[in-house]
Amino acid sequence: MRSSLFTLIGSIILLSFISACGLFNNDIQVEKRLSLNFQAENLGDSLSTEQDSLVITDFKFSVDRFIIAGNDIELESSPNVSTFLFTYDLDAAQERLVLEVGLGIADNSTFDSYTMYLQPVPNNAGILDDDFYGEDDNYSVVIKGKYNLKNFTFRISPTFEKIFSFDPVSLNDIDETLIIRKSIDLNEIFLNPDGSILDPTDSANESIIRERINANLQVEGFAVNIY
Repeated sequence: MRSSLFTLIGSIILLSFISACGLFNNDIQVEKRLSLNFQAENLGDSLSTEQDSLVITDFKFSVDRFIIAGNDIELESSPNVSTFLFTYDLDAAQERLVLEVGLGIADNSTFDSYTMYLQPVPNNAGILDDDFYGEDDNYSVVIKGKYNLKNFTFRISPTFEKIFSFDPVSLNDIDETLIIRKSIDLNEIFLNPDGSILDPTDSANESIIRERINANLQVEGFAVNIY
């Protein structure tokens, strides 16, 4: 059972992110924090064979909610925030900060999993990125680049839940931050085992790209003292 309220059920703490920048509990003066980061590896690099060439310039996807959890704690993002965008483009020199927020807990806690729910952007999300909106359907994954020197935009609407496990991360120090670093290697998406390039402009390849994105998203968890 999960709740969007500050509820203690048994030994499981169920909390909700009130906003992307607000605090859970104004009475907590020093709290643990969460930082979500994303990087698309090999973005901007050129893949080439004798027949084809490919450069990815933008990779982005939308998540409607997520959960971080440990043995005795589970925190779920608030339904008040309907969409979290993970974006990476040529302007990003390193991993990009998606969200930094207070967790509303001061007690020492240990986390070992992150669950994300990839969903198309809803019409009422208030997202300014038009790439996620279509005439009939909205999208959850958008990829842009050049294939054989021609610009392309690849958009699909997969919906899936994915659970990532990582080595237990303990938040013990005052004002410590849990870092969730999400990444994907674009070569694993578009480079075939035989060395050929997967054509993102061919609609027949949509299901392959969808499956490879699901399979190759990675998460690393660790703790740092940022402040």
